[in-house]
Formats: sequence, structure tokens, C-alpha cells
Amino acid sequence: MSGISGGHPRLLLWAVCALLPCNPQLAQAGAPPGGGGGGGPLNGTLLFDSAAYGGHSLRNCSCASEIQDCNDALANLLCSCRTVPRSSLPPGGLSVRGGLTVWVRQPWVLRELLNGSAVQDLRLAACSPAPFPAQPLTLFGLRRLRLRSAVQGTAHPEQTLTIAPGQERGRGRSPASSSTSTSSSSPFLVSFLDVALLNGLSPLKAYSVSSPPTPTLVQHFPHLPLPRPPPYPHPPEAQQDCLLTFIY
Repeated sequence: MSGISGGHPRLLLWAVCALLPCNPQLAQAGAPPGGGGGGGPLNGTLLFDSAAYGGHSLRNCSCASEIQDCNDALANLLCSCRTVPRSSLPPGGLSVRGGLTVWVRQPWVLRELLNGSAVQDLRLAACSPAPFPAQPLTLFGLRRLRLRSAVQGTAHPEQTLTIAPGQERGRGRSPASSSTSTSSSSPFLVSFLDVALLNGLSPLKAYSVSSPPTPTLVQHFPHLPLPRPPPYPHPPEAQQDCLLTFIY
């Protein structure tokens, strides 16, 4: 699965900001309202790797009610689930409509399943206390991110991020047309996420960079890893601006 290799979100941010206008106001990070503790998903998609299946496959579940994080037995009982072999995962990432929750035990799930995926609402819950390496993950179209750490007593057990283009923030809410249409005034969203945030050791930070259309951006930054996005409900137009968000 294509993605970032040999780079770190902070280094990429510094390189891009040297030549492009950066706007730290576009991404809002913080703790989840009400102190967190929510499971997932509600009327959404749940994916997790399970030791019961040898660690080489995933459970793909559709759930009508919230499920306690990392409770495989409960998910299998209350959700409609099927097994997906690791070998059959799409090479270019997923394209998910609606909310997606992923319970993560092994780093390969992030690398092979999510890297290069198109998802608007993503929740990642670590199910293993083993530390996650500082590895960047590329996501397309991301508007809301929720992270949950499995480390007991960590300083930042749950964190959230909302990404909203400037014109939407100015209106105080997302325009009704933003979920159904794409225009040149609505930038194509590309996010680079440092998965080490799942360790819960540092507060989530994010910087957004308004960039020119993808063809122009690649000309100026030939080594900036922008994987080809998978089939997406609203693919970027040739002259559509991009909003690059670095989450670290």
C-alpha cells in the first residue's frame, strides 16, 4: 500500500511551511466532550484484527449499537461480522462512507489497511499496551479524528480533532452542500497522521497548510509523498486546491 516512507509529519510540515502559507486555525484539537469513554461504532463500520483468527485476517462488522472498545466477543455477538483475509485487502486503501472505527493491536493494520484510505470520520482505538512507532499515515477527506490509547494512566487517553476549511468555519457550520458536492471553493483534504499519538504520551497537535492544486504541488515538492487516492465519492478536480493537515 503506497504512502509516506522515510519521513515524519513534523519534518514534512516544516518543509512545506517554508514555501506555502500555513494556517493553524483550521484544525481544532482537544479532549472528547464529556470526558470520553465512548465505544464504537453506532450505525457504522467496525474493523479489528483478532488473535482468534491467527492475526492474519480482519473482522469487518456493521454495528447498530455502541460496542465497548476492544471487546471482540461482544462485537461478534451484537454486530453483523464477516472475516476478511489479510491477502484480500485492497492495495490502495479503503473508501468508507460514514463513520469508521478501527481497533488496533498490530501496526500492520494501520499500514496495510488504512494508509491511503478515504474516510471522513475515523476513530482509532489501541487495544494493546505495546508502543506504536512514530510512523506517518496518509488519509484523504478526513474531517473528524478520534484517538484512544490503551496505556493505563497515560496523560492523554482520548483525543479528538476536527478539520474544517476556512470558509466553513466562517459560517459557523459546514455548508449543507459540502457532504454532497465538491467545488473549487471546497479544498481536497489530505491528512498526515503520526500513529505514535495512539500511545497517549503527548497532546494532539495539528497544522493545516493551504496548498495549490495537486499537479502544481507535486511540481514544487516532487518528494512530498502524496499517494494516489483510492476511488473516492468526490475525487479532486484538476484545479482544486488542497488542504494538507499534519497531525502529530
